Amino acid sequence: MKQLIYIFILSSSFQSLLAQVQPIPLASTKEAPKKELAVDSQDVKYIPLFGSKKVVDEQILKSKEFFAQCEQNFKDRAEASKFFAERGWEYLSEGLLDTATYRFNLSFLLDPNNVEAYWGLGSISYQRKNYEESAKLLRKGLALAPENPTLMIDVATVQLACFKEQKKCDDIDDALMLLEKSLKIDSTNANGWLKYAIAEFQLEHYDKAWEYFHKCRILDITFLDMNFLQELIAKKEDPLGVFK
Repeated sequence: MKQLIYIFILSSSFQSLLAQVQPIPLASTKEAPKKELAVDSQDVKYIPLFGSKKVVDEQILKSKEFFAQCEQNFKDRAEASKFFAERGWEYLSEGLLDTATYRFNLSFLLDPNNVEAYWGLGSISYQRKNYEESAKLLRKGLALAPENPTLMIDVATVQLACFKEQKKCDDIDDALMLLEKSLKIDSTNANGWLKYAIAEFQLEHYDKAWEYFHKCRILDITFLDMNFLQELIAKKEDPLGVFK
């Protein structure tokens, strides 16, 4: 994502790019994250949304061949954008953050209204612990899909991380509002209840934290965060006596 070398077509052919698709591994067969080769930190294709509108405009002018090849291989640009977003999620699941960033950027270039592009880039920024950038990107996605409960939870999760790190995007009241709204839409989302428990814990509302933690447990025990559980137990014993 940085130098203006023709960023939209890899040095290999477009067809070879399509051939790089790999399925997301099952949890039981998940491989260790792959190691990426070092990249030029000044290359715009590895910067979320290519870094600036000016650079995006420059790249659009340089990408006629890329767009033409997409039009040959897909029904329209929106479908091509969806394809590259899917590849971005696959590379992200493998820990290949730079490669994933490039794919999400291509998705954004093809369709600036693709929620997945912002969501993916925001998730990458979160993994890099760039919480302020992550919050901005995820909120761009949420503006396009304001009723998406899972995305609401992700935005709230970033804000909780900001609150803990005392960053500028630490509006915990807004995080609570998003969590409450998301759970009104889908009260069976175990991850939402876990994040709600964490939010109440950060506000030192330990009874509420335990209540929501148990809601998560009842819905899906695989979402339980054992590190958080230890922190919670240290502050207050489990009122239900389930955890010691």
